[in-house]
Amino acid sequence: MDTFPFNADKVSISGKADKAKKAVIGGIKPGEFTGDGGKTISLSGQLLPTRIGGLTELDIADTMRKTGEVFPVMRGDGKRLGNYSIKSSKETHKELERDGIGFVVNYHLVLDQEPDETPHSPDLVNDLLSVFELF
Repeated sequence: MDTFPFNADKVSISGKADKAKKAVIGGIKPGEFTGDGGKTISLSGQLLPTRIGGLTELDIADTMRKTGEVFPVMRGDGKRLGNYSIKSSKETHKELERDGIGFVVNYHLVLDQEPDETPHSPDLVNDLLSVFELF
């Protein structure tokens, strides 16, 4: 996501571990680690649609949420964070203009990590070459 005109001014990343709880008599249920529970990324920011735009990008994000599209997420320094889908979105319009669009639009997106769906093929190089008809 580019920072212009769709800027994010706050990012929060949280992770969790999955545990299976087992019933025991007379004590706290012990948990058995069953794997990585994935991460959640929360993005929020402010748009000024009448000045610099951003509503088109917000609509694209909402369409991605509706369709459950999985997409790669990369931090600004180039570090790949994994594949994510948009779990929820919220927009708040303030200081409404004549057309009903806010002069200021605050948004909040929550992304859920998805499994890495990178294909693992022993002939990956040959497959790529055949796709581009270079071999």
